[in-house]
Amino acid sequence: MTGPGQALVVGAGIAGTAVALVLRRTGWRVTVLEARPAGERPLGSSLSLADNGRAVLRDLGLLAEVEAAGTPTHRISFHDHRGREIGSNDQVSTLIRRDRLGRVLRDAARRAGVRIVEEARVVGLGDDGPDGVVAALADGSRHTGELLVGADGVHSYTRRWLFPEHPPARFTGVLDGGGSAPAVAGVAPDGVLRLTFGGNAFFGYQALPGGEVVWFQSMAVADGGTTGPRADPMDRWRDRLVALHGGDHPPIPAILDASTGPVIRWPVHDLDPPQRWHRGRVCLVGDAAHAMPPHDGQSSSMALEDALVLGRCLATADDVGAAFDSFQQLREPRVATVAGLARRTGSLKFPTGARERRARDAVLAMFIRSGVAASEGVSRYRLPGPTGSPAATRSARDPAGRPVARTGPDDPRG
Repeated sequence: MTGPGQALVVGAGIAGTAVALVLRRTGWRVTVLEARPAGERPLGSSLSLADNGRAVLRDLGLLAEVEAAGTPTHRISFHDHRGREIGSNDQVSTLIRRDRLGRVLRDAARRAGVRIVEEARVVGLGDDGPDGVVAALADGSRHTGELLVGADGVHSYTRRWLFPEHPPARFTGVLDGGGSAPAVAGVAPDGVLRLTFGGNAFFGYQALPGGEVVWFQSMAVADGGTTGPRADPMDRWRDRLVALHGGDHPPIPAILDASTGPVIRWPVHDLDPPQRWHRGRVCLVGDAAHAMPPHDGQSSSMALEDALVLGRCLATADDVGAAFDSFQQLREPRVATVAGLARRTGSLKFPTGARERRARDAVLAMFIRSGVAASEGVSRYRLPGPTGSPAATRSARDPAGRPVARTGPDDPRG
């Protein structure tokens, strides 16, 4: 294609800042439009980066910085509600607060020359004029570019503008959350992330080197309350959490008792991906294109993979439309496989009664064994280098040729 010009990115989350950084490093001038105010403090829920996401960060030269901002995990241990270990995974991952990962990416993007405009709520888009793509903001200003990437999440304005007939994201009936306790007796910082399919809901925790215990939890609810995350006092949730997990194995009740808050809560939404992820000079990435269920901890890693693939497609295609076509062709099978297996994991988290729990527990060990085996393939997945074959980005497969996905902790918002 002709030499890179001006690119617009809507959304300064994980996907948006990663895309901006990749485009800037391949020669594009990049402006990121972020609706949140400059002074708004991002919510610090924790997520786990599997090695495929870490590989993208290594490619970007940011892995060491991300690891310094997070905590290493060398083993994931899976348990039933009685505490019996039913499987384990020895793959290396990084436990990190979402706001800290976002800060590393934003700082790197700014250092590379990306312009991030905050309190820039997009209220109109256009792609049929001589100026290229036009983004109109709520304050009356306008930004133009040769292309626009919509990285504005599961409730994407960009997607609604591209495909107004497409069904919106729907609430799944699951509320995710996370918090921390200053310290809990007997919970050592051993680098192990412990995940429990509890009697009524799902719970995971890991002790950090300083003794703080970070935990996350998923519950089934009738109403998500909001479309986005919020921070609540621990006392608002303590009784409910104790009711859900009081019968689960130690030290889960003690972790909840020691927690001081806040609790970060976010409703989980699902999305049927649109048939096309792009039109004209506008393309969707991350949750805006393919909302990733959080149940296998791959949402942020998928967003990072998206950014690298899109940048490479734009660097090698003859024009923007061809690049966007290649991007979807390369990413769609991979994303569909990982999302499908994440939904399978989610289906086992919330037994509705004693009979359902017994049935779930009867197959849980077998499910975990197959999930751990599958996760090795997903974490080993590597995108090709700039001169690699597009075939190398096809869905990861196990030795028998089956598509695979990671079983791991929840990743809240992609």
